[in-house]
Amino acid sequence: MTMTKPEIDPEIFFSREYQDDPYPTLKLLRDHYPVYYNPIGDNWMISRYDDVCAAFRDLENYSAQPNALGIGAVFGPTLMEYDGEQHNKLRNIVAPEFVGRKLDALLPIIERNSIALIEKYTEKHARRIAEEAAKTGEIDIVDDFATRLPLNVILDVLDLPQDAHDMFHEWYPAMMNGIGGPPDIRAAGIKANQEYHDYLEPLLQERSKNPADDLISRLCVAEVDGHRMTFQEIKSFASLLLVAGAETTDKAIANLWYQMLANPEQWELVRNDPSLLDRAFTEMMRVHPPSGGQARRAIHDIPFPEYGVTIPEGAYVNLSIYGGNRDERVFANPDKFDVMRPDLYVG
Repeated sequence: MTMTKPEIDPEIFFSREYQDDPYPTLKLLRDHYPVYYNPIGDNWMISRYDDVCAAFRDLENYSAQPNALGIGAVFGPTLMEYDGEQHNKLRNIVAPEFVGRKLDALLPIIERNSIALIEKYTEKHARRIAEEAAKTGEIDIVDDFATRLPLNVILDVLDLPQDAHDMFHEWYPAMMNGIGGPPDIRAAGIKANQEYHDYLEPLLQERSKNPADDLISRLCVAEVDGHRMTFQEIKSFASLLLVAGAETTDKAIANLWYQMLANPEQWELVRNDPSLLDRAFTEMMRVHPPSGGQARRAIHDIPFPEYGVTIPEGAYVNLSIYGGNRDERVFANPDKFDVMRPDLYVG
């Protein structure tokens, strides 16, 4: 007997229902349309784990160059959206700042900012939080802690003055909301990004002449194989830090708390054995990571004969991390948050 494939309404991907819970739709895609074309968005989605991993590794067929599905829509070209030699040149300059002892030097900054926010959370806002909790049964850990911690840390790493923090807390949500947003929201994000870059320009001028021991200064003077970063490349990297460092970190903190609170038996395991925190974080990154996918463009026609489809050259492609990380072909009981699962890993 031939089974009829269920129909998928392409409008679902733009619905509140999908935004709140994409996983039932992604299961349908994995089972029936693992390489799916959406005629409304004129883009493709790959949703099975092995296919997503293969696409990430395939630099001959998939390009990360800026496109309307990626952060380039707001930030312009960044390290994430360069390919090949151009990507490698910039990566070779910035990568040494985020390995080994350089990372150890960030720990006091993270600790200082964490303590400051916790003290503010428990003292200054204690009455407000208690009143809100009594009234609604909720507190806003995202706004009061998860969003502010990574952004404050990044601003300290860049050695930007404390009086600039309020401006950045206004620019940051505008820039993030602009990614994938409608034209007016995207325009506001582009404007905020430009204001951020305008703010950085005199700092780059000064620190290139009188470098100090901060990330901006080191990037201004760093040189690898005769190549230095231009001011525009440094400003673009500073924008990228907000995505790679702040935006994903605040979602990771919030998602981890959500999974702990939604799964009290798992929370008890971690409370009783704090060494399980690393496993809890890794499992959160599988079951609901901060980023649902990444955009690529097809460099050539990409055939999938096993599915009877071909992604055409030039097409936008969404590599669905959400879809791949819930793939039953790889993970047992994939919708369950389980810090003790034997197949605990993220590809």
